[in-house]
Amino acid sequence: TGLFDRDLEKDYVRRNPIVYASGPNNENMTLRITLRWIFLCFVHLLTIYWLSAPAISGGAGVTSAFAGLMSNNDPDVPGDGEGGDMKVFGTTIYTSLILTLAYKVFFETKSIINGEWPAFTCRKGVGEGWPSRLAYTWIGIWWLSVGFFFFFAYTYSLIGREGASSFSQFVFVAMHVYNARAITWMSVILVPVAACVLDVTGKLFSNLYYPTQSQIHTEIQSKEIAAERKRPAVFSRGRGKQDDLNQVESA
Repeated sequence: TGLFDRDLEKDYVRRNPIVYASGPNNENMTLRITLRWIFLCFVHLLTIYWLSAPAISGGAGVTSAFAGLMSNNDPDVPGDGEGGDMKVFGTTIYTSLILTLAYKVFFETKSIINGEWPAFTCRKGVGEGWPSRLAYTWIGIWWLSVGFFFFFAYTYSLIGREGASSFSQFVFVAMHVYNARAITWMSVILVPVAACVLDVTGKLFSNLYYPTQSQIHTEIQSKEIAAERKRPAVFSRGRGKQDDLNQVESA
């Protein structure tokens, strides 16, 4: 997503070169912006910890032995769903952190690449090639970030079975945390959402009452795009788009 992200469209920037002033003015690294990001860091940290800790530690970490995710397990070994130890606690907290980061990327980026479906048409000479049709934002966040994390969480749980190593303490931890404990999924679904709600609330207040010049230009550009979409499509074949737009305005 970061590869494609930009505050403003190229056409708007060419028509309003004043937007380049945000760089020399150090707009994105002012003391207020820096303090805001530090404050958001602590908001996420405290929200994730204090909403997760009571639910997954101590006695609250015990799950049902014969129902829910444990219903298909061996009834002679009913204790696999229990536990609020450091590995279970840390894995759950870190999962919430990864999902919070993924959600934050969504509402911080201004260029969400949805792509086109299907990305692979298996036909030559039909539209753009598959590299231009991929949903890069969704692939990057869900497959290369969240999916990558879950893949290696399970991989670490299996590597430790091969013998004594630094992975030995993590044997079957992922299976225990994700496959046998419903409280894990309740936590990693609700806690990141709560953290992002606080983040978005503060961001909304800041953008409404203390906007930067780039944010003001972003709003102006959005209004221009909305007005452009409302114009009737009366483009003529063989004429330039700007000529047709001038014709619409004069009409």
